[in-house]
Amino acid sequence: MQEAAINYRYQFADLELNTQLGTLVRLQTHEVKLPWLSYRLLCVLCHSAPGIVSQQALIEQIWPEIVVGDETLKQRVKLLRRVLDDNAASPTYIEAIRGRGYRLLPHVEVTAIPDPSLSIRLDLATDTHVSPANGSSYPLYWKITSLSLACILSVLTCIAILYSSTHTIPTSISETLAAKISSGFDNVLYENGLDYYHRYRAEDNKLAIELFNSAIEINPNMAKAYAGLSDAYSQGVFQFNGPAKWQQLAIDAAYKAIALDPNLAQGYKSLGLAYYNRGWLTKAISANLKAVQKRVNYNEAMSNLGFIYREMGQLKQALHWIDKALDANPSNSVSMLHKAQILFALGQYTKADNWLNKALKLQPDSLLANNTQGASLLQQGLFSQAKTHYQNLLTRYPGQLAFVEGLARTHLYLGELEQARTLTDKLIQSDNRQVRIKGELLYYLASSEHSDEQLAHLETKFKHELAQGSDRASDSLALAQIYAKNSEHSKSYRYLIQAINQGLLEKNLVVLDPNFNALKLEASFVQLIDEMDNQRAQQQ
Repeated sequence: MQEAAINYRYQFADLELNTQLGTLVRLQTHEVKLPWLSYRLLCVLCHSAPGIVSQQALIEQIWPEIVVGDETLKQRVKLLRRVLDDNAASPTYIEAIRGRGYRLLPHVEVTAIPDPSLSIRLDLATDTHVSPANGSSYPLYWKITSLSLACILSVLTCIAILYSSTHTIPTSISETLAAKISSGFDNVLYENGLDYYHRYRAEDNKLAIELFNSAIEINPNMAKAYAGLSDAYSQGVFQFNGPAKWQQLAIDAAYKAIALDPNLAQGYKSLGLAYYNRGWLTKAISANLKAVQKRVNYNEAMSNLGFIYREMGQLKQALHWIDKALDANPSNSVSMLHKAQILFALGQYTKADNWLNKALKLQPDSLLANNTQGASLLQQGLFSQAKTHYQNLLTRYPGQLAFVEGLARTHLYLGELEQARTLTDKLIQSDNRQVRIKGELLYYLASSEHSDEQLAHLETKFKHELAQGSDRASDSLALAQIYAKNSEHSKSYRYLIQAINQGLLEKNLVVLDPNFNALKLEASFVQLIDEMDNQRAQQQ
């Protein structure tokens, strides 16, 4: 990008990029923290301004030693725009020229900075991390990481100076340093990715995906980065309405992690989570058990086992594993939440509320914990309270489709069918296939009239899930509801029995479901409800 011993100061719009210091400053007042790869991208664009840089040229200069595709470059441009507060639709800084590449829009003034000392200050500890808002400081662990990397860079700079006394430096200073630190920097990106993943927020989860992908760009054989990527894709689907393609990407990334390191416990745990998202609960159990075999007292795998066994109605096993998880890590909010869910399933509501409140105290904005609170109110038949709860949640999180679904379901139980149908529009428009199917189901159940085409469509969808290996009770229950609404009672019984055998224990959700009104007085239906009571009693 530059000649060997010369750095540059690029001034454009309200920004100044200094390649000697490795800094980007806005309005001469505060520094904009740039990720390492974003820093390289901005340097190339500044050096070439006002010219257009092709995608291939950008890839060759930003990733000189590894092979990446156009999509990786697009994601890196997107991340740089995010840091600069740039809008792709109406850009201030970076313009995309279809079929040609990218260029900087503002006029760029270039000043050469002689740099005989070879001194450089790159704040690499903040890679793929957006600078905090004015008035706040970076977390302590960021400062520690930054200090550690600064020490490493000082040592590397000394080595570079000694080396340059007898050798010619063929590339720019920043490129030389990048080559020297890349083997350790992949791990920095991975650890930061884990931190963002464990924040359990939609935007943080997207950033975790970017961080794991960046680590993989540097080290394509980093098994644990693939495992982390798999987890982030799965969490995106499970909690944050991620696109359906992430389900398969999660499975593929977990397979890659295990292929690179067959003894990596995290790889099997990630595979278990990816299997769960596909509805393959038995396979998910098997994968998490392998993870525990590979790593004793693996909290996350044991917590996942508790969660999945609960969904399968095996509450004794669920409680066994969640208690082991809490023994391994007593302060884990997710394990606390899973224990609350198990206790709700057992009907031990007071104890469940205590554990749920503990989880919410540690993670007040946890979407899963707040949704669990609403689901527990539905399970108890407290529909008016559930309605208020979900309405309050949607005031705080208007785009969260899990809460939209919860409120639509509440309206359905309250007989407020028009409100339920209105809400399902948002679900049906989702990019997430599972969310979309749930929306279509709720719309059908809340409609006074329906067509044979609607019935056939839903019947095909849920039977396809079961045929593809899903052993989720909710898929079987959906078919039971569909057939009950269509007055096909024998088929409804068939799938209700299947749902109970798959672990359906929430009696109130069946007894109070208006779609089963025509069945409630039949002896067969009463016997099935008694069977649900018996199964739950055996789990106490």
